[in-house]
Amino acid sequence: MSKTLEQKNTRYLLMWLPLVLLFGSGIFYGMLTMHAEHTQEKILELKQQNISNAYFANPSGMPMEIQGEYSIKEGLATRSIVFLEPGDTTLLFTAPRNEVSYKTLTRYYNINGKSYTVTTFVSSKEFFHLTIKVFITQAFVFLLLLMAIVLINRTSSLVLWRPFYDTLQKTSEYDVIHNKNFQLKGETGITEFNQLNSELNRLIEKVNLAYSNQKNFVENASHEIQTPLAIIRSKLELLINEPGLTEKTAALLSDITEANERLSQMNKSLLLLAKIDNNQFPEQEPVNISLLLEKILNSYQEHYDNFPALTKSIVQNVFITANPALVEILFSNLIKNAVVHNITAGFIHITLLSNECIIENSGPAITGDPELLFARFSKGSADTKTTGLGLALAKQVAQLYKMDLRYQYDRGKHIITLVFAGS
Repeated sequence: MSKTLEQKNTRYLLMWLPLVLLFGSGIFYGMLTMHAEHTQEKILELKQQNISNAYFANPSGMPMEIQGEYSIKEGLATRSIVFLEPGDTTLLFTAPRNEVSYKTLTRYYNINGKSYTVTTFVSSKEFFHLTIKVFITQAFVFLLLLMAIVLINRTSSLVLWRPFYDTLQKTSEYDVIHNKNFQLKGETGITEFNQLNSELNRLIEKVNLAYSNQKNFVENASHEIQTPLAIIRSKLELLINEPGLTEKTAALLSDITEANERLSQMNKSLLLLAKIDNNQFPEQEPVNISLLLEKILNSYQEHYDNFPALTKSIVQNVFITANPALVEILFSNLIKNAVVHNITAGFIHITLLSNECIIENSGPAITGDPELLFARFSKGSADTKTTGLGLALAKQVAQLYKMDLRYQYDRGKHIITLVFAGS
């Protein structure tokens, strides 16, 4: 599952930073322990020096032992001064009764022919408590640091990536038909995003230019084709009316006339698509869909001798705001599609509600991809003689007015649903 860059960055921080901080905490604890031991040794040496100097200066002025502080004993010296390494011991106190760990330092002295053993004590417990307290404080600081890094990273990411998300939002709203003057900010304060916007602006200019050239070509070609098509039609009419026309020649002329009519219809459809793309139908007004459907159905029933069995459920006075000509083309093409692609003794059922129109008709399953049914020059069957532009025109008009046009096939029934904008 995809995640945002900020989420992934935070995830990596939470994955690796605790390990780094844990490793740093181990190093810190080891150094803290070594420093505590070194401090204990220095304190023991200082105590050893002060106590021995005080006692030898005035032997009768201080006690021989203070439990937990020092102990002076006569005897055991073999050399004038013997230095020993610090050691560990445990003392038992009677009030209150408990055992306390100490670190000790013992030295032997030989003064005026007498041997002395001087031992000094430093509580290991206090140093251990101090080490633990410092380590806990350090762990708390590391945890606070981790939280601060994550929080600052998320906050700074929102600020630093804001130009990118602005660009993403604007490009998602870009439409080559309606946003020809689309332009991204050239200066965002971040070099990489400036370069991104600059490249996108150049790309959009190329897209607009290519689209404009294609649209102009289609429109110009459609206009130019109209004249030769009209000439072909008039010449065919003259040939058909010529005397002595054989049956074979008449059949050939009929096929040519039919092909010419299809080409003429295709030319008109392409020209209409170009005009819709070029937004040449700006006029909008409330259109009564209920009356329009009745008008189109009556017209087609008169035009087609084999019009399928019709049932309808039309809510009265359903209005949409659009260009009347385009709305008529939209519903005419949808109904014509249901008539042309029907079967013998088939049916058509039309339902008009306040927010949608549903057209159902009998007919064989389409042989092509249903997802491409509304594409230009797409046909439900290879045998049909239609231009393949009727549903494409309907889709284009629906998109122009932000309607949702959907198709499905269910148990021998084609269903086209048109959901009006705002529903």
